[in-house]
Amino acid sequence: MHWRVSSLISCGVAAVAALLGTVDAAHAAMMPPAPARAGLTAVQAHCSACHRETAPGHFDRISEERKTPEGWAMTIFRMQNVHGVRLTQKQLRTIIRYLSDVQGLAPSEIRAGRFALERRPNHPILKLPYNLPVMCGRCHSLARVALTRQPASEWRKLINFHVGQFPFLEYQDGSRDIRWWKIASTQLPAELAKLFPLHSAAWRQWRNRPRADLAGEWIVHGDTPGRGDYYGTALIKRKSWDRYGARYVLHYANGAAFDGSSDAIVYTGFQWRGTGTLGGKSVHEVYFASANGARIGGRWFLDGHAEIGGDWDAARIAGAAKVMAVIPGALKAGTRQRVIVVGRGLRGGVDLGPGTTARIVARRPYGLILSVRVNAHAAPGYRTVRVGGVWKSDLLAVYRRVERLEVQPAFAIARLGGGTLAPVDAQFQAIGYTNVVGAHGKVSAVRLGAMPVTWSVEPFNAEAAKREDVRFAGTLNQDGLFLPAEGGPDPKRRFSADNTGDLYVVATRKTGKTAVVGKAHLIVTVQRWIHPPIY
Repeated sequence: MHWRVSSLISCGVAAVAALLGTVDAAHAAMMPPAPARAGLTAVQAHCSACHRETAPGHFDRISEERKTPEGWAMTIFRMQNVHGVRLTQKQLRTIIRYLSDVQGLAPSEIRAGRFALERRPNHPILKLPYNLPVMCGRCHSLARVALTRQPASEWRKLINFHVGQFPFLEYQDGSRDIRWWKIASTQLPAELAKLFPLHSAAWRQWRNRPRADLAGEWIVHGDTPGRGDYYGTALIKRKSWDRYGARYVLHYANGAAFDGSSDAIVYTGFQWRGTGTLGGKSVHEVYFASANGARIGGRWFLDGHAEIGGDWDAARIAGAAKVMAVIPGALKAGTRQRVIVVGRGLRGGVDLGPGTTARIVARRPYGLILSVRVNAHAAPGYRTVRVGGVWKSDLLAVYRRVERLEVQPAFAIARLGGGTLAPVDAQFQAIGYTNVVGAHGKVSAVRLGAMPVTWSVEPFNAEAAKREDVRFAGTLNQDGLFLPAEGGPDPKRRFSADNTGDLYVVATRKTGKTAVVGKAHLIVTVQRWIHPPIY
Protein backbone atom coordinates (compact mmCIF):
# COMPACT_ATOMS: atom_id res chain seq x y z
CA MET A 1 0.00 0.00 0.00
CA HIS A 2 1.35 3.42 -0.93
CA TRP A 3 1.48 5.30 2.35
CA ARG A 4 0.00 8.79 2.32
CA VAL A 5 -1.43 9.45 5.76
CA SER A 6 -2.32 13.04 4.89
CA SER A 7 -4.75 11.59 2.35
CA LEU A 8 -5.74 8.66 4.54
CA ILE A 9 -6.92 10.61 7.56
CA SER A 10 -8.97 13.05 5.50
CA CYS A 11 -10.91 10.53 3.41
CA GLY A 12 -14.57 11.22 2.78
CA VAL A 13 -16.06 8.96 5.44
CA ALA A 14 -18.01 10.28 8.43
CA ALA A 15 -15.90 10.43 11.60
CA VAL A 16 -17.00 8.81 14.83
CA ALA A 17 -16.83 10.05 18.37
CA ALA A 18 -16.60 8.34 21.75
CA LEU A 19 -15.56 9.16 25.30
CA LEU A 20 -13.36 7.84 28.07
CA GLY A 21 -15.23 7.45 31.32
CA THR A 22 -18.58 9.01 32.06
CA VAL A 23 -20.03 12.05 30.30
CA ASP A 24 -22.74 14.49 31.17
CA ALA A 25 -26.25 13.77 29.86
CA ALA A 26 -26.33 16.76 27.50
CA HIS A 27 -23.15 15.70 25.75
CA ALA A 28 -24.12 12.04 25.70
CA ALA A 29 -27.27 13.02 23.80
CA MET A 30 -25.09 14.52 21.08
CA MET A 31 -23.04 11.39 20.52
CA PRO A 32 -23.58 9.35 17.34
CA PRO A 33 -24.04 5.84 18.84
CA ALA A 34 -24.01 3.90 15.56
CA PRO A 35 -20.63 5.21 14.26
CA ALA A 36 -19.15 4.91 17.75
CA ARG A 37 -20.24 1.28 17.95
CA ALA A 38 -18.80 0.68 14.47
CA GLY A 39 -15.41 1.98 15.62
CA LEU A 40 -15.42 -0.09 18.78
CA THR A 41 -16.52 -3.16 16.83
CA ALA A 42 -13.68 -2.66 14.35
CA VAL A 43 -11.09 -2.43 17.14
CA GLN A 44 -12.54 -5.56 18.79
CA ALA A 45 -12.45 -7.46 15.50
CA HIS A 46 -8.99 -6.46 14.27
CA CYS A 47 -6.95 -5.47 17.34
CA SER A 48 -8.13 -7.57 20.28
CA ALA A 49 -6.31 -10.73 19.16
CA CYS A 50 -3.12 -9.10 20.45
CA HIS A 51 -4.53 -6.29 22.58
CA ARG A 52 -6.82 -7.98 25.11
CA GLU A 53 -10.07 -6.19 25.97
CA THR A 54 -9.84 -6.18 29.77
CA ALA A 55 -13.00 -4.11 30.23
CA PRO A 56 -15.65 -2.84 27.80
CA GLY A 57 -13.80 -0.55 25.42
CA HIS A 58 -10.47 -0.89 27.26
CA PHE A 59 -7.66 -2.68 25.41
CA ASP A 60 -4.16 -3.56 26.63
CA ARG A 61 -1.57 -1.08 25.35
CA ILE A 62 -4.04 0.71 23.05
CA SER A 63 -5.95 2.32 25.91
CA GLU A 64 -2.69 3.46 27.50
CA GLU A 65 -1.95 5.96 24.73
CA ARG A 66 -3.39 9.18 23.35
CA LYS A 67 -2.43 10.56 19.95
CA THR A 68 -3.46 12.73 17.02
CA PRO A 69 -5.08 11.17 13.93
CA GLU A 70 -1.66 11.18 12.28
CA GLY A 71 -0.14 9.39 15.27
CA TRP A 72 -2.77 6.65 15.24
CA ALA A 73 -2.38 6.27 11.47
CA MET A 74 1.36 5.70 11.89
CA THR A 75 0.75 3.11 14.61
CA ILE A 76 -1.76 1.16 12.54
CA PHE A 77 0.51 1.31 9.51
CA ARG A 78 3.20 -0.38 11.61
CA MET A 79 0.70 -3.02 12.75
CA GLN A 80 -0.05 -3.77 9.11
CA ASN A 81 3.53 -3.91 7.91
CA VAL A 82 5.24 -5.53 10.90
CA HIS A 83 2.49 -7.71 12.35
CA GLY A 84 0.47 -8.52 9.25
CA VAL A 85 -2.82 -6.94 10.30
CA ARG A 86 -5.17 -7.00 7.32
CA LEU A 87 -7.60 -4.09 6.96
CA THR A 88 -9.70 -2.69 4.19
CA GLN A 89 -9.48 1.05 3.62
CA LYS A 90 -12.91 1.48 5.22
CA GLN A 91 -11.89 -0.51 8.31
CA LEU A 92 -8.63 1.41 8.55
CA ARG A 93 -10.37 4.78 8.46
CA THR A 94 -13.01 3.67 10.94
CA ILE A 95 -10.37 2.62 13.48
CA ILE A 96 -8.33 5.80 13.04
CA ARG A 97 -11.42 7.96 13.54
CA TYR A 98 -12.51 6.00 16.59
CA LEU A 99 -9.13 6.04 18.34
CA SER A 100 -8.55 9.71 17.49
CA ASP A 101 -11.78 10.65 19.24
CA VAL A 102 -11.63 8.21 22.16
CA GLN A 103 -7.93 8.74 22.89
CA GLY A 104 -6.98 12.01 21.29
CA LEU A 105 -5.34 15.20 22.48
CA ALA A 106 -6.82 18.43 23.77
CA PRO A 107 -6.04 21.68 21.91
CA SER A 108 -3.48 22.77 24.50
CA GLU A 109 -1.69 19.41 24.22
CA ILE A 110 -1.23 19.80 20.48
CA ARG A 111 0.12 23.35 20.57
CA ALA A 112 3.83 22.53 20.91
CA GLY A 113 3.94 20.01 18.07
CA ARG A 114 1.31 21.59 15.84
CA PHE A 115 3.91 22.76 13.32
CA ALA A 116 4.70 19.14 12.42
CA LEU A 117 1.05 18.29 11.80
CA GLU A 118 0.83 21.35 9.55
CA ARG A 119 3.95 20.08 7.77
CA ARG A 120 5.74 23.39 8.14
CA PRO A 121 9.14 23.07 6.44
CA ASN A 122 12.41 24.13 8.05
CA HIS A 123 10.75 24.83 11.39
CA PRO A 124 13.04 25.64 14.32
CA ILE A 125 13.80 22.73 16.62
CA LEU A 126 11.23 22.27 19.37
CA LYS A 127 12.76 23.11 22.72
CA LEU A 128 12.13 20.44 25.33
CA PRO A 129 13.85 19.92 28.71
CA TYR A 130 15.88 17.03 30.11
CA ASN A 131 17.93 15.08 27.56
CA LEU A 132 15.19 14.91 24.94
CA PRO A 133 16.93 16.83 22.13
CA VAL A 134 19.87 14.41 22.35
CA MET A 135 17.96 11.27 23.28
CA CYS A 136 15.09 11.58 20.79
CA GLY A 137 15.76 14.52 18.51
CA ARG A 138 18.70 13.01 16.65
CA CYS A 139 16.48 10.68 14.60
CA HIS A 140 13.15 12.50 14.30
CA SER A 141 11.53 15.76 15.29
CA LEU A 142 10.63 16.25 18.93
CA ALA A 143 7.07 16.91 17.78
CA ARG A 144 6.59 13.14 17.60
CA VAL A 145 7.34 12.99 21.31
CA ALA A 146 5.26 16.03 22.19
CA LEU A 147 2.20 14.64 20.35
CA THR A 148 2.07 11.40 22.36
CA ARG A 149 0.59 10.89 25.82
CA GLN A 150 1.21 7.73 27.87
CA PRO A 151 2.34 6.60 31.35
CA ALA A 152 5.94 5.84 32.30
CA SER A 153 5.39 2.10 31.77
CA GLU A 154 4.43 2.70 28.13
CA TRP A 155 7.26 5.17 27.54
CA ARG A 156 9.64 2.47 28.81
CA LYS A 157 8.15 -0.07 26.40
CA LEU A 158 8.48 2.39 23.54
CA ILE A 159 12.17 2.85 24.34
CA ASN A 160 12.66 -0.92 24.36
CA PHE A 161 10.84 -1.11 21.04
CA HIS A 162 13.27 1.44 19.59
CA VAL A 163 16.25 -0.68 20.58
CA GLY A 164 14.67 -3.86 19.25
CA GLN A 165 13.53 -2.29 16.00
CA PHE A 166 16.69 -0.25 15.44
CA PRO A 167 19.58 -2.28 16.94
CA PHE A 168 22.23 0.19 15.77
CA LEU A 169 20.51 3.06 17.53
CA GLU A 170 23.34 3.80 19.95
CA TYR A 171 25.94 3.89 17.19
CA GLN A 172 24.28 6.26 14.74
CA ASP A 173 24.27 10.04 14.70
CA GLY A 174 27.01 10.27 17.31
CA SER A 175 24.96 8.70 20.10
CA ARG A 176 28.08 7.12 21.56
CA ASP A 177 28.96 10.48 23.13
CA ILE A 178 26.42 9.73 25.91
CA ARG A 179 25.31 6.65 27.83
CA TRP A 180 22.14 6.46 25.77
CA TRP A 181 20.76 3.15 27.03
CA LYS A 182 21.43 3.85 30.68
CA ILE A 183 19.61 7.19 30.50
CA ALA A 184 16.79 5.80 28.35
CA SER A 185 16.13 2.77 30.54
CA THR A 186 16.26 4.55 33.89
CA GLN A 187 15.38 8.23 34.17
CA LEU A 188 13.85 9.02 30.78
CA PRO A 189 10.47 7.18 31.07
CA ALA A 190 9.56 9.04 34.26
CA GLU A 191 10.63 12.36 32.76
CA LEU A 192 8.55 11.75 29.65
CA ALA A 193 5.53 10.74 31.73
CA LYS A 194 5.75 14.01 33.66
CA LEU A 195 5.91 16.06 30.49
CA PHE A 196 3.40 14.06 28.46
CA PRO A 197 1.15 12.03 30.83
CA LEU A 198 -1.74 9.80 29.83
CA HIS A 199 -4.19 11.54 32.14
CA SER A 200 -4.54 15.33 32.16
CA ALA A 201 -7.06 17.92 33.25
CA ALA A 202 -6.99 19.42 29.76
CA TRP A 203 -8.13 16.16 28.16
CA ARG A 204 -10.76 15.45 30.82
CA GLN A 205 -12.29 18.87 30.25
CA TRP A 206 -12.08 18.75 26.48
CA ARG A 207 -13.54 15.26 25.95
CA ASN A 208 -16.70 16.28 27.83
CA ARG A 209 -17.16 19.49 25.89
CA PRO A 210 -19.99 19.69 23.31
CA ARG A 211 -18.66 19.95 19.79
CA ALA A 212 -19.05 23.22 17.95
CA ASP A 213 -20.84 23.16 14.60
CA LEU A 214 -18.44 24.73 12.08
CA ALA A 215 -21.06 25.21 9.37
CA GLY A 216 -21.61 28.77 8.21
CA GLU A 217 -20.07 31.68 6.31
CA TRP A 218 -16.48 32.62 7.04
CA ILE A 219 -14.03 35.40 6.25
CA VAL A 220 -10.60 34.07 5.29
CA HIS A 221 -7.16 35.61 5.02
CA GLY A 222 -3.64 34.23 4.94
CA ASP A 223 -0.19 34.29 3.44
CA THR A 224 1.36 32.11 0.74
CA PRO A 225 5.17 32.44 0.71
CA GLY A 226 6.19 33.21 -2.84
CA ARG A 227 2.73 34.49 -3.81
CA GLY A 228 1.86 36.86 -0.99
CA ASP A 229 -1.23 37.61 1.06
CA TYR A 230 -4.72 36.49 0.12
CA TYR A 231 -8.27 37.09 1.34
CA GLY A 232 -11.83 36.01 0.64
CA THR A 233 -14.73 33.96 1.93
CA ALA A 234 -15.58 30.35 2.71
CA LEU A 235 -18.94 28.60 2.92
CA ILE A 236 -18.82 25.50 5.12
CA LYS A 237 -21.65 22.98 5.16
CA ARG A 238 -22.07 20.12 7.58
CA LYS A 239 -22.55 16.70 5.96
CA SER A 240 -22.76 14.50 9.04
CA TRP A 241 -21.62 14.29 12.66
CA ASP A 242 -18.17 15.71 11.98
CA ARG A 243 -17.78 15.65 8.23
CA TYR A 244 -17.87 18.95 6.35
CA GLY A 245 -17.71 20.34 2.83
CA ALA A 246 -16.33 23.80 2.05
CA ARG A 247 -16.22 26.15 -0.93
CA TYR A 248 -13.75 29.01 -1.17
CA VAL A 249 -13.74 32.27 -3.12
CA LEU A 250 -10.27 33.75 -2.62
CA HIS A 251 -8.07 36.47 -4.12
CA TYR A 252 -4.40 37.32 -3.93
CA ALA A 253 -3.36 40.88 -3.14
CA ASN A 254 -3.09 41.66 -6.86
CA GLY A 255 -6.72 40.60 -7.35
CA ALA A 256 -5.97 37.23 -8.99
CA ALA A 257 -8.62 34.68 -8.01
CA PHE A 258 -7.93 31.15 -6.78
CA ASP A 259 -11.19 29.50 -5.84
CA GLY A 260 -11.47 26.02 -4.41
CA SER A 261 -13.37 23.41 -2.41
CA SER A 262 -12.65 20.64 0.07
CA ASP A 263 -14.12 17.78 2.08
CA ALA A 264 -12.99 17.34 5.66
CA ILE A 265 -13.34 15.35 8.84
CA VAL A 266 -13.08 17.19 12.15
CA TYR A 267 -11.48 14.88 14.70
CA THR A 268 -11.83 15.33 18.46
CA GLY A 269 -14.12 18.30 17.88
CA PHE A 270 -11.45 20.67 16.60
CA GLN A 271 -8.91 18.99 14.27
CA TRP A 272 -9.91 19.75 10.66
CA ARG A 273 -8.29 17.41 8.13
CA GLY A 274 -9.36 18.13 4.58
CA THR A 275 -8.50 17.35 0.98
CA GLY A 276 -9.55 19.43 -1.99
CA THR A 277 -8.39 21.94 -4.57
CA LEU A 278 -7.20 25.53 -4.49
CA GLY A 279 -6.50 27.36 -7.70
CA GLY A 280 -6.83 24.09 -9.60
CA LYS A 281 -4.19 22.29 -7.50
CA SER A 282 -4.77 19.38 -5.13
CA VAL A 283 -4.20 20.36 -1.51
CA HIS A 284 -4.39 18.98 2.00
CA GLU A 285 -5.69 21.05 4.90
CA VAL A 286 -4.56 20.81 8.51
CA TYR A 287 -6.61 23.29 10.49
CA PHE A 288 -7.66 23.68 14.11
CA ALA A 289 -10.92 25.19 15.31
CA SER A 290 -11.23 27.28 18.44
CA ALA A 291 -13.17 25.87 21.36
CA ASN A 292 -16.23 28.02 20.62
CA GLY A 293 -16.07 27.32 16.89
CA ALA A 294 -15.57 30.99 16.00
CA ARG A 295 -12.08 30.65 14.45
CA ILE A 296 -10.31 28.12 12.24
CA GLY A 297 -6.57 28.41 11.65
CA GLY A 298 -3.73 26.33 10.30
CA ARG A 299 -1.99 25.56 7.03
CA TRP A 300 -2.83 24.07 3.64
CA PHE A 301 -0.19 22.50 1.40
CA LEU A 302 0.14 20.93 -2.01
CA ASP A 303 -0.40 17.22 -2.49
CA GLY A 304 3.05 15.70 -3.00
CA HIS A 305 4.84 18.91 -1.99
CA ALA A 306 4.02 19.60 1.65
CA GLU A 307 6.76 22.24 1.72
CA ILE A 308 4.63 24.48 -0.54
CA GLY A 309 1.51 25.96 1.03
CA GLY A 310 -0.03 28.83 2.91
CA ASP A 311 -1.27 29.95 6.30
CA TRP A 312 -5.02 29.98 6.85
CA ASP A 313 -6.99 32.14 9.28
CA ALA A 314 -10.79 32.13 9.18
CA ALA A 315 -13.40 33.87 11.35
CA ARG A 316 -17.16 33.73 11.11
CA ILE A 317 -18.81 36.53 9.15
CA ALA A 318 -21.40 36.82 11.92
CA GLY A 319 -20.12 38.54 15.03
CA ALA A 320 -19.02 41.84 16.48
CA ALA A 321 -17.34 44.32 14.15
CA LYS A 322 -13.63 43.58 13.86
CA VAL A 323 -10.58 44.54 11.79
CA MET A 324 -8.64 41.33 11.03
CA ALA A 325 -5.95 42.15 8.47
CA VAL A 326 -4.70 44.84 6.09
CA ILE A 327 -3.36 43.83 2.67
CA PRO A 328 -0.72 44.94 1.85
CA GLY A 329 0.64 45.50 5.33
CA ALA A 330 3.13 48.20 4.29
CA LEU A 331 2.66 51.35 2.18
CA LYS A 332 5.46 53.42 0.71
CA ALA A 333 5.37 57.18 1.24
CA GLY A 334 4.51 59.13 -1.92
CA THR A 335 2.40 56.37 -3.50
CA ARG A 336 -1.25 55.58 -4.14
CA GLN A 337 -2.25 51.95 -3.63
CA ARG A 338 -5.20 49.58 -3.55
CA VAL A 339 -5.66 48.34 0.01
CA ILE A 340 -7.92 45.61 1.41
CA VAL A 341 -9.10 45.90 5.00
CA VAL A 342 -10.22 42.40 5.94
CA GLY A 343 -12.86 42.30 8.63
CA ARG A 344 -16.51 41.94 9.52
CA GLY A 345 -19.21 44.46 10.27
CA LEU A 346 -17.04 47.32 9.03
CA ARG A 347 -19.24 50.41 8.92
CA GLY A 348 -18.46 54.11 8.92
CA GLY A 349 -15.46 56.13 7.82
CA VAL A 350 -11.91 54.86 7.43
CA ASP A 351 -8.77 56.37 8.96
CA LEU A 352 -5.36 54.79 8.33
CA GLY A 353 -3.41 57.27 10.42
CA PRO A 354 -1.26 60.36 9.90
CA GLY A 355 -0.04 61.09 6.38
CA THR A 356 -2.66 58.92 4.67
CA THR A 357 -5.92 59.58 2.83
CA ALA A 358 -8.27 56.65 2.30
CA ARG A 359 -11.33 56.38 0.05
CA ILE A 360 -13.72 53.43 0.11
CA VAL A 361 -13.99 51.93 -3.37
CA ALA A 362 -16.23 48.96 -2.52
CA ARG A 363 -17.69 47.03 0.37
CA ARG A 364 -17.42 43.24 0.22
CA PRO A 365 -18.44 40.38 2.53
CA TYR A 366 -14.77 40.04 3.55
CA GLY A 367 -14.23 43.76 4.24
CA LEU A 368 -13.39 46.96 2.37
CA ILE A 369 -11.53 47.81 -0.82
CA LEU A 370 -9.78 51.16 -0.45
CA SER A 371 -7.81 53.58 -2.56
CA VAL A 372 -5.10 54.99 -0.31
CA ARG A 373 -2.72 57.89 -0.93
CA VAL A 374 0.34 58.23 1.30
CA ASN A 375 1.95 61.64 1.62
CA ALA A 376 5.55 61.79 0.39
CA HIS A 377 6.61 63.22 3.76
CA ALA A 378 4.63 60.78 5.89
CA ALA A 379 6.61 59.63 8.91
CA PRO A 380 7.62 55.96 8.85
CA GLY A 381 6.15 53.65 11.45
CA TYR A 382 3.09 51.65 12.39
CA ARG A 383 -0.40 53.08 11.94
CA THR A 384 -3.64 52.37 13.76
CA VAL A 385 -6.39 51.33 11.36
CA ARG A 386 -9.85 52.66 12.29
CA VAL A 387 -13.14 51.82 10.63
CA GLY A 388 -16.12 53.43 12.31
CA GLY A 389 -15.93 52.52 15.98
CA VAL A 390 -13.42 49.64 15.69
CA TRP A 391 -9.65 49.80 15.39
CA LYS A 392 -6.53 47.67 15.29
CA SER A 393 -2.85 48.56 15.76
CA ASP A 394 0.29 47.17 14.10
CA LEU A 395 -1.46 45.82 11.00
CA LEU A 396 -0.17 48.58 8.73
CA ALA A 397 3.20 50.32 8.40
CA VAL A 398 4.36 53.32 6.36
CA TYR A 399 7.95 53.45 5.10
CA ARG A 400 10.19 55.58 2.92
CA ARG A 401 12.86 53.01 2.24
CA VAL A 402 13.67 49.40 3.06
CA GLU A 403 16.74 49.44 5.28
CA ARG A 404 17.13 45.73 6.00
CA LEU A 405 16.12 42.44 4.41
CA GLU A 406 15.70 39.23 6.36
CA VAL A 407 15.45 36.10 4.23
CA GLN A 408 13.13 33.48 5.71
CA PRO A 409 13.75 30.73 6.51
CA ALA A 410 17.26 31.65 7.59
CA PHE A 411 18.29 28.01 7.17
CA ALA A 412 16.59 25.56 4.83
CA ILE A 413 17.02 22.05 3.46
CA ALA A 414 16.03 21.02 -0.06
CA ARG A 415 16.24 17.47 -1.41
CA LEU A 416 17.11 16.16 -4.82
CA GLY A 417 14.43 14.48 -6.93
CA GLY A 418 14.58 11.69 -9.45
CA GLY A 419 12.96 8.39 -10.29
CA THR A 420 9.71 7.90 -8.42
CA LEU A 421 10.62 10.49 -5.80
CA ALA A 422 9.63 14.12 -6.21
CA PRO A 423 12.18 16.70 -5.05
CA VAL A 424 11.67 18.64 -1.85
CA ASP A 425 11.74 22.30 -2.84
CA ALA A 426 12.60 25.24 -0.61
CA GLN A 427 10.49 28.40 -0.60
CA PHE A 428 12.05 31.68 0.54
CA GLN A 429 10.69 35.15 1.10
CA ALA A 430 12.43 38.43 1.88
CA ILE A 431 11.00 40.34 4.85
CA GLY A 432 11.69 44.05 4.78
CA TYR A 433 12.34 46.35 7.73
CA THR A 434 12.65 50.09 8.13
CA ASN A 435 14.02 51.99 11.11
CA VAL A 436 12.06 54.44 13.23
CA VAL A 437 13.62 56.87 15.68
CA GLY A 438 11.49 57.10 18.79
CA ALA A 439 11.67 58.83 22.14
CA HIS A 440 15.15 59.65 23.46
CA GLY A 441 16.64 58.74 20.07
CA LYS A 442 15.92 55.04 20.42
CA VAL A 443 15.89 53.28 17.05
CA SER A 444 13.43 50.43 16.53
CA ALA A 445 12.78 48.20 13.53
CA VAL A 446 9.37 48.21 11.85
CA ARG A 447 8.43 45.03 10.00
CA LEU A 448 7.15 45.65 6.48
CA GLY A 449 6.37 42.11 5.41
CA ALA A 450 7.40 40.27 2.26
CA MET A 451 9.03 42.53 -0.33
CA PRO A 452 9.68 42.10 -4.06
CA VAL A 453 13.39 41.38 -4.60
CA THR A 454 15.81 39.89 -7.09
CA TRP A 455 16.83 36.35 -6.14
CA SER A 456 20.17 34.64 -6.74
CA VAL A 457 22.40 31.92 -5.27
CA GLU A 458 26.06 31.92 -4.26
CA PRO A 459 28.43 29.23 -2.97
CA PHE A 460 28.31 29.04 0.80
CA ASN A 461 32.07 28.56 1.17
CA ALA A 462 35.24 27.88 -0.78
CA GLU A 463 34.56 24.15 -0.99
CA ALA A 464 31.10 24.80 -2.47
CA ALA A 465 32.69 27.11 -5.04
CA LYS A 466 35.27 24.46 -5.91
CA ARG A 467 32.56 21.83 -6.41
CA GLU A 468 30.48 24.26 -8.53
CA ASP A 469 27.44 23.76 -6.33
CA VAL A 470 25.71 26.78 -7.87
CA ARG A 471 25.86 25.10 -11.27
CA PHE A 472 24.71 21.64 -10.26
CA ALA A 473 22.47 21.81 -7.17
CA GLY A 474 19.39 23.40 -8.77
CA THR A 475 17.78 26.69 -9.72
CA LEU A 476 16.16 29.55 -7.84
CA ASN A 477 13.26 31.29 -9.57
CA GLN A 478 12.20 34.88 -9.04
CA ASP A 479 9.38 33.89 -6.69
CA GLY A 480 12.01 32.70 -4.22
CA LEU A 481 11.37 29.03 -4.92
CA PHE A 482 14.45 26.80 -5.12
CA LEU A 483 14.03 23.77 -7.41
CA PRO A 484 16.61 21.05 -6.69
CA ALA A 485 18.29 19.09 -9.46
CA GLU A 486 17.83 15.35 -9.98
CA GLY A 487 19.61 12.89 -7.74
CA GLY A 488 21.97 10.12 -8.72
CA PRO A 489 25.55 10.24 -10.03
CA ASP A 490 26.06 13.15 -12.42
CA PRO A 491 28.77 12.41 -15.02
CA LYS A 492 29.27 16.15 -15.51
CA ARG A 493 30.50 16.58 -11.93
CA ARG A 494 33.91 15.67 -10.67
CA PHE A 495 33.97 11.98 -9.68
CA SER A 496 30.37 11.73 -11.01
CA ALA A 497 29.20 13.08 -7.69
CA ASP A 498 25.58 13.60 -6.69
CA ASN A 499 24.02 17.04 -7.25
CA THR A 500 24.08 18.09 -3.62
CA GLY A 501 25.16 21.59 -2.67
CA ASP A 502 25.87 24.14 0.03
CA LEU A 503 24.54 27.55 -0.96
CA TYR A 504 23.65 31.07 0.04
CA VAL A 505 20.23 32.23 -1.11
CA VAL A 506 20.54 35.97 -1.78
CA ALA A 507 17.75 38.56 -1.90
CA THR A 508 18.64 41.97 -3.38
CA ARG A 509 16.46 45.06 -3.46
CA LYS A 510 17.76 48.10 -5.37
CA THR A 511 16.57 51.65 -4.97
CA GLY A 512 18.52 53.85 -7.34
CA LYS A 513 22.18 53.21 -6.67
CA THR A 514 21.52 51.73 -3.23
CA ALA A 515 21.11 47.98 -2.72
CA VAL A 516 19.88 46.16 0.36
CA VAL A 517 20.90 42.50 0.59
CA GLY A 518 19.73 39.60 2.75
CA LYS A 519 21.05 36.04 2.82
CA ALA A 520 19.97 32.60 4.00
CA HIS A 521 21.76 29.26 4.16
CA LEU A 522 20.47 26.42 1.96
CA ILE A 523 21.66 22.82 1.99
CA VAL A 524 20.67 20.70 -0.98
CA THR A 525 20.92 17.08 0.07
CA VAL A 526 19.95 13.58 -1.05
CA GLN A 527 16.47 12.14 -1.53
CA ARG A 528 14.21 11.29 1.37
CA TRP A 529 12.70 7.83 1.09
CA ILE A 530 10.34 7.89 4.07
CA HIS A 531 7.60 10.50 4.36
CA PRO A 532 5.85 10.04 7.71
CA PRO A 533 2.90 12.32 8.50
CA ILE A 534 4.73 13.49 11.64
CA TYR A 535 8.34 13.99 10.58
